[in-house]
Amino acid sequence: MTSERILVFGASGFIGTRLVRRLAERGETVVALDIELPRARLPGVDYLTVDVRQPIPVEIGAGAKLLYNLAAVHRTPGHPDHEYYDTNIAGALTTAALADACGIPNLVFTSSISVYGPSEDEVVEESPLRPTSAYGRSKRLAEQIFRQWRAAAPGRRLVTVRPGVVFGPGERGNYTRLAKALKGGYFLYPGRRDTIKSGGYVDELLRTFEFALARDEPEILYNFAFPAQNSTADIVAAFGRATGQPRRPLTVPLAPVKAAAGAFEIANALGVRNSIHRDRVMKLVQSTRVKPGWLLSSGYDFASDLDQALRAWSAETGGIFD
Repeated sequence: MTSERILVFGASGFIGTRLVRRLAERGETVVALDIELPRARLPGVDYLTVDVRQPIPVEIGAGAKLLYNLAAVHRTPGHPDHEYYDTNIAGALTTAALADACGIPNLVFTSSISVYGPSEDEVVEESPLRPTSAYGRSKRLAEQIFRQWRAAAPGRRLVTVRPGVVFGPGERGNYTRLAKALKGGYFLYPGRRDTIKSGGYVDELLRTFEFALARDEPEILYNFAFPAQNSTADIVAAFGRATGQPRRPLTVPLAPVKAAAGAFEIANALGVRNSIHRDRVMKLVQSTRVKPGWLLSSGYDFASDLDQALRAWSAETGGIFD
């Protein structure tokens, strides 16, 4: 074991997989930890199966200089409420305890803009926290746990990130579903097309981690999203430019779309698996308008925007957006 080890919890997820690769390519000694098997194994990376809901063996953290906690139950809808608390709060407690026991001085935690709740108004880091979901409430509590860890001893540094919708290769979430729906010609705007959906590219997110860690500040909290506040229509248009296949989806009344989604929910409950749900429809109607205030005021230079990010994703995946 060396003093240069970096622990990544949630290493098999979308962001974790990308982070582990980036760290390994930089020559860091990485320990990738997750309850799930990794999507791919990289040479030189130590992969361990760990359940953050249970106490973590102290030897895992010996000699580490930095801990990333990306582990979370996050897909909404998709889990009963207690599972968000079981994993997100227990995971904060166990990883903070490991950092405490092993003297790990630096910790990065990925929270979520869900702590603000949906809003048509712009939110910044100082905005009131009004989470409306079990996921958002569990992330808010986890933030408090890590803040207490940071304040408990001198010399500790905490970076808390509240990302919007993060997309890119391996995402398998909102943007991937949208790309497939646009390609298949079955995407419709439910009720409106001007919903603001703040977010950013996964590689840009990882750059902000590095930017924050390079600063000599004991505690940093920031929103992550592109500065431009893109609407659903903007995102659809950007996909069209990236693929060279512009789409002009129809806008249909919200009520029948929700009714149809309810029928798909019943089908899913009967074993006909699908990803259509009324809560996902409502995500296309409720804005998440987030300003990356700390990044902008601190001089962070965004390396990409929505168009550049989608072109990079398309180039990496051969236009499949997967």
